[in-house]
Amino acid sequence: MKAIPKRSIPLFALGFRPFYLLAAFWSVVAIMEWLMEISGSGIRDVGSIPGVQWHAHEMIFGFAATVIAGFALTAVRSWTGLDTPKGFTLMLLVVLWIAGRLGPLLSPYLAIFDVLFLPTIAIVIGKLIVQRKMARNLFLPLILSALGLLNGLFYLSAYGRMNVDANTILMASLFLIVMIEIMIGGRVIPSFTANAIAGLHQFKSKKLAAITLVCSAAAFLLWIFSVGNYLTSIVCFLAGCLQLLLQWGWRPLATVSKPMVWVLHAAYAWIPLGFIFLGLSSLGILSAYIALHAFGIGATGGLIIGMITRTAMGHTGRQINAGSIEKTCYTLVQFTAIIWMIAHLTTGIWFHATIGLAGVCWCLAFILYIYKYLPWLTRARFDGQAG
Repeated sequence: MKAIPKRSIPLFALGFRPFYLLAAFWSVVAIMEWLMEISGSGIRDVGSIPGVQWHAHEMIFGFAATVIAGFALTAVRSWTGLDTPKGFTLMLLVVLWIAGRLGPLLSPYLAIFDVLFLPTIAIVIGKLIVQRKMARNLFLPLILSALGLLNGLFYLSAYGRMNVDANTILMASLFLIVMIEIMIGGRVIPSFTANAIAGLHQFKSKKLAAITLVCSAAAFLLWIFSVGNYLTSIVCFLAGCLQLLLQWGWRPLATVSKPMVWVLHAAYAWIPLGFIFLGLSSLGILSAYIALHAFGIGATGGLIIGMITRTAMGHTGRQINAGSIEKTCYTLVQFTAIIWMIAHLTTGIWFHATIGLAGVCWCLAFILYIYKYLPWLTRARFDGQAG
């Protein structure tokens, strides 16, 4: 008798499918709550966690780290040729993620689900990378593990179980995500640029890239541990200049007619700006929140919208080409960062109007993403391949 093939659910065919959608949806939820927060309503607190702090935590762990998890599960399958979780196993990871988002709203003890999510992903992909002896890619599970540790420390601090500033832990988590962007962006952005523009001459130096990476990590560590204002500012300025020099060698201006590539360059450009703003904040010239949102909105948000469109197209068997919705999403996220910066130069009613406009731009970008990509990510590849 012929065996009846198991019916699979396309949404759970590969990690990027559910986690890209969940991250996009949750980012809209977190931003809408934040807009309510600044208007005097919103959650206000989750147990002993203030609503604004909840917003920051969810944008880092509910949004950015979730995209990284989806990307990791997808990329590691491509790197190793081995299957990452799919089907029922992937469904269990999604249930764990949902429990991590909703659990802390109900009880501090249920935060354990959120704390377990990233280390679980790290173990899953780490085993496959070790199996294939690809030590070069072990940075990804190691950083996911570190993010999971920081997430645990955040909850211990926020619930009064540890005498460490929860905001500092959130900043360290954001900086770690930016380090992921620097490492992966340094690999893929120049490559995508060269592939998109035939005959393009780029300046790439492994030594410069390594020095820039080390200097960037040093700047973040000095800022987190408040090591001498002048020393911290000098290293931050140096990191910003090196990042700018590194990116300039990738020829960003040549990509203006290639939306799938310019969005990555536009987003990455916020990283050198973020370091410069961080250096100015060390001297007391600028608010640190301007630097943090340059990294968080401009760089992280911009790189995420660029990558979740590109990888979703590629892994559903479609041609990688930006349509009107993609171009609108890219522009809206960049507008969000710019308007947010403008908002912090205003006061009173104008501040609330501009900050509200920034929030609306963000929500529209990711609602448009869900609108277009939900049908793609919940259906099987039209070319019949797995993924």
